[in-house]
Amino acid sequence: MSYYIINLPATRQAQQLTFLARDYPWDTTALQQALVVSEDRLNASLERFDNGRTTRAVLINIVESHTGDWRELVGWTIPESKGAAA
Repeated sequence: MSYYIINLPATRQAQQLTFLARDYPWDTTALQQALVVSEDRLNASLERFDNGRTTRAVLINIVESHTGDWRELVGWTIPESKGAAA
């Protein structure tokens, strides 16, 4: 299994998914430039790649097939839309 690594502070600031790039230490919003980490490498460096404060690892197939709000992938709440009062 392979994972993309989401940079949580950069994602919060940009308000869009931002990944660690293959050309570390840069970040990217383009999946083609995102760092891909194997499960073995992820498990060997959880503090770096999936610590929940600055990074979150998400399976590649989950990211690539996700069609909902990007915040669902990082576990952030999605604000309810405010409709017109009846």
